[in-house]
Amino acid sequence: MKSILHQNVKNLTKLSGVNPSTFKRHTLPSVMTCRGYNQYSSDLIIPELMEFPQLYMPKITNLIRNRYLAATLIRPYFDKDFTIGQFNSEAKLAAHQVSQSLAAGDLSAIEDSLTPTCFSTVSKNLSLFSMKQRAELDLQLDDISNHYLYQIGIMMDDQPDEFGNYGRQVECTWVAQAFKDFLSLVDECGGNPMDVKRAMDAQGGLTVLNFRFIRDYSKNVEDSWTINALNYYKVLQP
Repeated sequence: MKSILHQNVKNLTKLSGVNPSTFKRHTLPSVMTCRGYNQYSSDLIIPELMEFPQLYMPKITNLIRNRYLAATLIRPYFDKDFTIGQFNSEAKLAAHQVSQSLAAGDLSAIEDSLTPTCFSTVSKNLSLFSMKQRAELDLQLDDISNHYLYQIGIMMDDQPDEFGNYGRQVECTWVAQAFKDFLSLVDECGGNPMDVKRAMDAQGGLTVLNFRFIRDYSKNVEDSWTINALNYYKVLQP
């Protein structure tokens, strides 16, 4: 029985694209009924929070370029402690906090984490969400998987300021895949990968998170990473 369940988990990983490290031991619910919907609901569609490209899969060229920029430019000249792995971990924590605030409809806790323009746009568009649409953003840390730094961008001023210093900023676009209450869904479906896949598809499939972070590394400027663009979407939504 153990080997069969293990194989089901492996098959499920291939079908869902979820990292197998997210699987943990859970107590099975008393009712083993796999959730599903007879009709795709518009409340499962996540409206656009900002105009931002829908990014999903990594690009090999970006991954190589990211490592090159981190090793030859960012660490030697901007931030000696910067690592892609650490950035990914911190971005996941930030995305979780943002998701919780958006789902609750209370953005006060994340106002300092977003640029003013981003905060204003997200606040305006979130007000158009239904309660069920906001609930789709209620993601826990365990729901967020397969996250990665999609692209690093470096912007430098062509002309120096009055003190002879050149402005320099770094943008990091980050992508993650998530599914709300995924581990509970696996339990409800008894670990059957096809049932889980069908149940996920009935709810629009995976939720993809697209976040873009920015930090000012100009000389004599103290700054931290803030979010200047973000979006969520379901992979199967129309």
